[in-house]
Amino acid sequence: MIISNNKNYVNIIHEKPAIISYIQRVDSSQDLRKILSHNIKTIRKSLRVSQSKLAESANISLSYLFDIERCRTWVSDKTLQNLAKALGKEAWELLSPATGEDHLSAGRESSCDQRNKVTHIANLIVKKREILCRAVNQSMEDLIMEIVKKE
Repeated sequence: MIISNNKNYVNIIHEKPAIISYIQRVDSSQDLRKILSHNIKTIRKSLRVSQSKLAESANISLSYLFDIERCRTWVSDKTLQNLAKALGKEAWELLSPATGEDHLSAGRESSCDQRNKVTHIANLIVKKREILCRAVNQSMEDLIMEIVKKE
């Protein structure tokens, strides 16, 4: 554990931090392009939107959308944002392996649940860090007082 004192607070950096993750892992066999094309196609069909309507809404050509859905091409960040907006999703949802049929049946609640869980974990980490910082600060103050008394 490395401790550095900086002004009125203590930064604590663990060399081997505890792993707290709420990250969906993508199998090495899965490709982001495949996930994206599957999600776009699945969401589009569930919304009963034609390819031409989606292409128009996303401000891309129909042939480009064909290539995206057939996993023949990749998209720029702007195109990804436009597609997400046209489908009523967030860009990250189009790249998430969980966005397929299961996600569609759960609706927006599952993405809200995920955000809530991530927020909850982040809050726990912040609280634990604050408690640890207070404990370290108190220990450092006690140690400094002992050193001052000895001098």
